[in-house]
Amino acid sequence: SDQQRCKIFLSDEGYGHIVRQRAIIEELRRLSGPIDFTVQSHRHIKAVERIIPNVRTIDTFNNITWHKQANGSPDVNGIKVQFNNYLEDSRVFIEKQTQDNQYDFILSDFVYEAFEIAQNQQIPSFGVSHFTWDWFFSKLYPPPLQTKVLDRFFELAAKANTLYFPPFTPEEILVHYGPKAHSVPLIVRSGIEHKTRSSNGCFKVMIIDSGAGVLSKAVKKALECVAGLNDFVFFVSSKFQSDQGNLSFIDESELMVDYVNDMDLVIGRAGFNTISECIGLRTPMLLIGEAMNPEMNENILNLKKSHLGTFIGLETFELGLHKFLPTFVDTEYPFIKKAMQDHEIETNGAEIIARDILDKIS
Repeated sequence: SDQQRCKIFLSDEGYGHIVRQRAIIEELRRLSGPIDFTVQSHRHIKAVERIIPNVRTIDTFNNITWHKQANGSPDVNGIKVQFNNYLEDSRVFIEKQTQDNQYDFILSDFVYEAFEIAQNQQIPSFGVSHFTWDWFFSKLYPPPLQTKVLDRFFELAAKANTLYFPPFTPEEILVHYGPKAHSVPLIVRSGIEHKTRSSNGCFKVMIIDSGAGVLSKAVKKALECVAGLNDFVFFVSSKFQSDQGNLSFIDESELMVDYVNDMDLVIGRAGFNTISECIGLRTPMLLIGEAMNPEMNENILNLKKSHLGTFIGLETFELGLHKFLPTFVDTEYPFIKKAMQDHEIETNGAEIIARDILDKIS
């Protein structure tokens, strides 16, 4: 058939890359007509099926994940064990996956093996991510990965045709990947259905937990702590259901991002997706730090530098949000709001990536 077939390899981490890939898939379809997509992942395969419509899925572990402690920080020992046998696992994985050669091109959010598989099948491959696992793991202390594993990562990534990186990607990654690395605008969905909720003139704050629910306990504490703030309405997932007067619940089946446009402030982890959506919709952010997570720390630094958001420590969030918020809204908030309204950060990354891929596979 004439229809192009694409295989997408996703690492088993978080939801951000699923949402980014959906945006790219939507643009590829819009610009080129029907493409047959197959998405391979394991731990979040249900989320893939829910978030990305009309794709085939394969439930297979793609060799990349990392272990967390209860507080969300990296479990260095668990990571070490996970990658102990990586070189052998990687070789077996590539051999097996290379046999499934019915595709015209491969996309990945940094499953390194995807690039060698594509090379073996003599088809182009493209990577999309805002940090690479080699960078992430090398920022942990003590370093959990053996040098030979990192070397293998670099060797595999070098086989990709193009690696796309949105704004706020750590500079050293762009330098390392040199000519393969293409900087693109932020990757956000274009077709968001903006939903609104009334708040009787109160200040609207959305509090977002992570896809993996890392912050659930902290959010519960924070909500109890702000019970007395009557000139604020807090929008949270219906999983935090209670009869507190200043809360408004968003059903778990709905997407939080559909409401971001309607908010005065979003509070959440410094995940890249949350940041991208808020910048795209120009909604100020208050970000919660995470112990020892290099990606989050980098995101927070970048945002503070660009004055598009600020930072609140986990303990202040849990126990002192009722004191922090009113002061913040009077002092720092107006500056962040203005910087958000004035920024010139492009958000059409998905379209630019899709056009470039179509150009290279035609």
